[in-house]
Amino acid sequence: MTSRQRIESLLAGRPADRVPFCPAVYEHKAALIEATPSDLSRDAGLFERALLREAELYRPDMLVVGCDVYNVEAEAVGCEVRFYESNDVPSIAERTVKVGDDLSRLRLPDPEKDGRMPVCLEAGRRIQERLGREMIIRGALSAPFSIACELAGAEQVLMAMVDDPGWVSRLLGFTAGIAVIYGRAFVERGLGIILFDSHAAPPLVSPSLYRSLILSQTAAVIGHFREILGLPLVPYIIGGDTSGLLGEILETGTNNILCDFRADLSLFVDRLKNRPVLLRANLDPCFLLTASIPEVQARTSEVLAVGRRHPGFILGTGILPYDLPPEKVLAVRAVLEKK
Repeated sequence: MTSRQRIESLLAGRPADRVPFCPAVYEHKAALIEATPSDLSRDAGLFERALLREAELYRPDMLVVGCDVYNVEAEAVGCEVRFYESNDVPSIAERTVKVGDDLSRLRLPDPEKDGRMPVCLEAGRRIQERLGREMIIRGALSAPFSIACELAGAEQVLMAMVDDPGWVSRLLGFTAGIAVIYGRAFVERGLGIILFDSHAAPPLVSPSLYRSLILSQTAAVIGHFREILGLPLVPYIIGGDTSGLLGEILETGTNNILCDFRADLSLFVDRLKNRPVLLRANLDPCFLLTASIPEVQARTSEVLAVGRRHPGFILGTGILPYDLPPEKVLAVRAVLEKK
């Protein structure tokens, strides 16, 4: 099977020849070509080279066009991003929104020209043309709540959810529009999308707050991609222990859910094994960094033993550190090839 066929088989409810492998390679992809994350994220040529190297070295079953995932949309709306000559990931230096601001002054970005959206779109277009027939290529998007947290500051938005929920709701309406237009630009180039929302991870956001403020706009965005644009796969990725939020995550309409390394995979398998969703489980990237090769492979086998009880299981990793030795990732893949 090709990587694309492997994922499409799972989506159709059919078995694949092996468990797919989807490591989280973001800033680490810069290390694969001896670049910095800041340089890679501003240069479509470097981005393309890094994605090609990732595909060649790790042979993942899906690729993600993303480096500093949560900053791109915020920058395109006007936030200042700090870039580094070191291996640090670009970060927001100055935010463009304050709690209570008149949101009517904000304008949706143009993905074709604002910030680094054009860089990501061009890198995605090039990779789609080269590899898209054999594997699913996805553009990295921030979900509405995570965009809001980058625009106004996570702590400020979390406090406003209690003090001024109406304002937060209006902000999420605006940021949902950003996710839709940026995602549509990837789709127009033949790519899929993957939606990230780790700012919504418990315990910072409770299930009640998620349901009252975040769920509707998130579901609207996912519904747009699945129902209006007809994407067969719309992952919604939240890190941390989301066990207590699993019901709400299912209500978003996503068909690819993450069980991060902090959560109980057995619980996720038991609750999702009869649901038409793909389930990805992450290995702990800190463990990968410090463990020996035999320890990495033993842990991989343990996770596979549990995850295989779900018919749509995918093995992944948390965000790989920039300087993670590639042999650790290859050790994980070697276990998949044997199983």
